[in-house]
Amino acid sequence: MKTDILPKVAAPEIDPGTIKTAVTDVTAVAASNGAGCSATADVTADVTDVTEPPFPGVEDRPRYVVLEKPTEHGGKTYRPGVWYCGLEKAGKNDPTPVPVDTWICSPLYVEAVTHDANGSEYGRLLRFNPTRGGWRQWAMPMELLAGSGEEMRRELLRQGLLIDPKARQQLPIYLQAKPPRQYLECATGTGWHGDTFVLPDEAIGPRANTVVFQSLEHGSAEYATAGTLEEWRDNLAALAPGNPLLLVALSAAFAGPVLHRCNAESGGLHLLGDSSTGKTSVLAAAVSVWGAPTYRRSWRATANGLEGAAALFNDSLLALDEISEADPREVGAIVYALGNGTGKQRASRSGATRPVKRWRCSVLSTGERSIEAAMLEGGRRAKAGQSVRLLDIPASREYGAWDTLHGLTAAGLSDRLKTAGAKHYGTAGRAFLQRLAFDNRDLPSLVEELIGAEGFAADTGQHKRAAQRLAIIAIAGELATEYGITGWETGEAIAAAMDLFAVWRDHRGHGPSERRQVLQGVAEFIDRHGGARFSNIDGDREDVRDRAGWWRDTGGHRLYLFNSPAMREAVAGHDLKHALQHLLDAGALVDCGSQEKAKAHRTAEGTRKLYTVDPARLEVTV
Repeated sequence: MKTDILPKVAAPEIDPGTIKTAVTDVTAVAASNGAGCSATADVTADVTDVTEPPFPGVEDRPRYVVLEKPTEHGGKTYRPGVWYCGLEKAGKNDPTPVPVDTWICSPLYVEAVTHDANGSEYGRLLRFNPTRGGWRQWAMPMELLAGSGEEMRRELLRQGLLIDPKARQQLPIYLQAKPPRQYLECATGTGWHGDTFVLPDEAIGPRANTVVFQSLEHGSAEYATAGTLEEWRDNLAALAPGNPLLLVALSAAFAGPVLHRCNAESGGLHLLGDSSTGKTSVLAAAVSVWGAPTYRRSWRATANGLEGAAALFNDSLLALDEISEADPREVGAIVYALGNGTGKQRASRSGATRPVKRWRCSVLSTGERSIEAAMLEGGRRAKAGQSVRLLDIPASREYGAWDTLHGLTAAGLSDRLKTAGAKHYGTAGRAFLQRLAFDNRDLPSLVEELIGAEGFAADTGQHKRAAQRLAIIAIAGELATEYGITGWETGEAIAAAMDLFAVWRDHRGHGPSERRQVLQGVAEFIDRHGGARFSNIDGDREDVRDRAGWWRDTGGHRLYLFNSPAMREAVAGHDLKHALQHLLDAGALVDCGSQEKAKAHRTAEGTRKLYTVDPARLEVTV
């Protein structure tokens, strides 16, 4: 078994000061004449001019002033916030300008102008003080200022900013009064943005100081953090050794960012088994790598909002619980769309095409049924590509989902993981990114080398795809171990992935998926209808309802002769020509015609062209 795939040269050490975004250090005030108040500008000091006293005289108006605390001026106390310092006539017949100060909102600064790499998706990086809590930051798309700016005000109010309804029209003017000189590149989705990984509240990587996440709404609770990395390692990762299912699930959570580096498509694992086996606890542990328990999604919710969910978890983990909640008719489409990584083309209100959403996720799913069984319930057969995008992995180890209980009962281990996952989360994923973003090793070559190991030996194209999927997960787990995140021994992630590859092969059966499905479909058709819709071809004429064909006994061995409609019914979901070839290759289609696989036979109803199937060959192959 190969467990020494990773090169001995360790990933480079990184100066922690270069990892996280320093955008919050940028402070600027957008004012009509470039002046502001009570502000600091660590990055672009020339952006903000601090005025003393805080409120300008008549000759310096109009302008905007930001107060961060109650301020005494002219015998009055001014509340914290953005003030518009304007002028108005002294009286109806007196044109003399007199100062008028109008409170607009809570303290709010415009830190930078944002736009994407194509010079579009312009926005403003805002820093503001909500009703409670510390300062917040939001890269606001400029499109929210269209019309009356109501959408922008609604979102800021939702985040805790106070806005004077009487002065609400001043807010859009303030935000555009004078753009700051600081420009940042925005990412409109989470995940890799070049060599930097963008989260809703943080950018990690070489260009972290120049990239910011921009969206119509502030932040995302899914990527929350709690506790420390050490607590996560001691309370969750420490329970994985000796439990291949848990160890691979945690590795699959780390695999999301690795997919991009390996030029791999979305995909992952589907853990199947009876209720109370512990598979949901395995999923909860994997979720803790990136966020709180609310990070997890259900199959039912994902069916309704697939594109939004996949885009939110782009380049990370998409965790789906309980496939039975999904409409069986939609399961196949969901699996295909997840792997395809591309949303639907849509038009904007003006009729112009909107950018298509794209994603790449490591998927971890659970359910009491397999992907194939769920699709069959909806009247569809799983295609070969769908079955290797989400690998069915039985959660049936020695103690449910577990092999090693670490001094607990099976139920106790499940409860321990759920409890720990609700207390310690989000830190492991970020720590992983802080090293991966600066690790320039050739990961695709490492994956290819690992696939060549004996434990991933594959004899079909579909097996090779499954091996690649698990090899990427294994490499991700080994990287997390090398980075000091998991506390596992070197090689444990690889060994666990090889274990599950063997389990997957045994569960799935031998041979390519499409051929196996065809043979299984014909065998099941004979089991269901062999006694009712077939009759003896050498017997007298019989009235058989919805006849599928005839049978013939040869030396104590029964063959089934299918008519064309019945054969099409038995292999529904597959091309008939390809299905017949699979039957022929398996030796299950016998006594064929010279030019076509159907052969003319005399029956009591006349001569019919029939396909002769040997069910014994179906049983041996399946």
